[in-house]
Amino acid sequence: MKIVLLITAAALVLIAVKWAFLPGRRLRRHRVRHQRIRLRLRLHPGKGHATIAELWWRWGRLAMNRSSRRTRPALTGRLLTPARQKSVLAGRSHYRHALRLPLDEHAVIFSPPRGGKTGWLARVILHYPGPVLSTTTKHDMYELTAAVRARKGPLHVFNPQGIGAVASTFRWNPLEGCEEPAVAIRRADAFAYSVSQKGVEDGSFWAAKASDYLRGYFHAAAIARLDLRHVAQWVSGGRPGEAEDILSTAPGAARYLADQLAEMRGESNKTISTVRMTMSRSLAFLADPALAASVLPEDGESLDIPSFLRETGTLYLIAETRGEDAPVAPLFACLASEIHYTAALAGSLLLGGRLDPPLLMALDEVTQICPVPVPSWLADSGGKGIQIITVAHGEAQLRGRWGANGARIIMDTSGAKIWLPGISDTDTLNAASALCGETPMKETRTLFEHHRDQHDPYDRHPIMTPDMIRQLPARYALIVRGGMSPVIARLPMAWTDSAYKHARRAGHAATNRAVSERAVQEWEAPPRRSAWSAEHARPDAIPPSASWDDPGRYPWQ
Repeated sequence: MKIVLLITAAALVLIAVKWAFLPGRRLRRHRVRHQRIRLRLRLHPGKGHATIAELWWRWGRLAMNRSSRRTRPALTGRLLTPARQKSVLAGRSHYRHALRLPLDEHAVIFSPPRGGKTGWLARVILHYPGPVLSTTTKHDMYELTAAVRARKGPLHVFNPQGIGAVASTFRWNPLEGCEEPAVAIRRADAFAYSVSQKGVEDGSFWAAKASDYLRGYFHAAAIARLDLRHVAQWVSGGRPGEAEDILSTAPGAARYLADQLAEMRGESNKTISTVRMTMSRSLAFLADPALAASVLPEDGESLDIPSFLRETGTLYLIAETRGEDAPVAPLFACLASEIHYTAALAGSLLLGGRLDPPLLMALDEVTQICPVPVPSWLADSGGKGIQIITVAHGEAQLRGRWGANGARIIMDTSGAKIWLPGISDTDTLNAASALCGETPMKETRTLFEHHRDQHDPYDRHPIMTPDMIRQLPARYALIVRGGMSPVIARLPMAWTDSAYKHARRAGHAATNRAVSERAVQEWEAPPRRSAWSAEHARPDAIPPSASWDDPGRYPWQ
């Protein structure tokens, strides 16, 4: 009897081992339920997913050490350096194997609201080795990461709307540096192309024409030492010809920009009205006194972008949406574009022609609060030492901002694609299922069907069906990277990270608004202002030295 029990126990153990570690090719009747059970037990999800050998060779520490020769050329002691200095932890797959992404590989994340993307992105920011730019519509990203990031470098916050009682630490004037025509052109492009052209025929044409005129206004205002409120008056038609006079009389001004402004007088009324509408929408935030004050820095209040990159700083751009876009979206897009340009230029002068340590641009809600040209950036930013993580609710959101071709470019140029559970966009789910591919599986048939049908019982089936992706367990995600097999990973969250827990126990992690205010002072961040000054709170408060009736109002006269 004992022998029978031992044989039975051994058979049960062998069956359990086979089920756990040797998943068969049989097509399960309840694939979603079967997959969820295996994921909860941290077992291999099934046929078609990455094997342990592939995880070790392409996702592990050894693979990241190989890629760090390219991404961190100036790094010394490469073999002994912690993995977090050479890679980004994306999650843990079956058997708790770590999944790491190299620092030059972009990622795009699709997640429904409150799907866990903020916690995962905050975990990435906590341990990123280089400077970080984060865009968000809430202050939770700041509260989760500020205490830990303050140990790496200075903290900067740009929150003109005062979301979550987190005050801005600086103001930024987009006209600063526009005395150079190249700077004026670059920043005018950022303002003009950030305006949504949804529903407008030939939207790119109107954005290009608006940029042609804005660059002249920016250049003229910078030379005359005026501010952005004067540009808004010119755009609305006030003081016609004033900007042309500045460009024509100022020494060193770009005369051809005055010729471009002169074209406005020759355009048809309908054409110039459409162009003015685009320009006025890009400067609409100036109608709010608090937002207008955010572009009027006093001495020492502006952001030093080269220092931010050199000192491994962290910049939080926080804004809320009103309608389709945030009022400060053009301003945020211009600042982010300037940081991207400065980082690429600085990286070209370093070893390997890339920024080291690299810059992370964590673009959450990018289509609404910071509409930068992500499709064009993704093409070559990785080789310049800039890693971009784009977050969206679905492909429809990407198509709404950059069109079908732009959304396709983002998918093609993002090395890692991550889908979180709960997505309801069928196009996004079908695209994810198609990228996972197919694998042969043996269909379950009755004895009668087996005798009647003599063909090969193996048929090709999707590795991940749309409903399997949508019904993944919470905090799990499907990851497809390049030409590798798909992987299902359990995502690490910031609030479970040991660094965050330690900072919270030490009393530095901001858990509410009051604690957030005190913590910034403890971190010795730049001094904050509780409110903008009264002088700058009035959009119509033009400095007396810039009076329109003063013949000597220009600095060169």
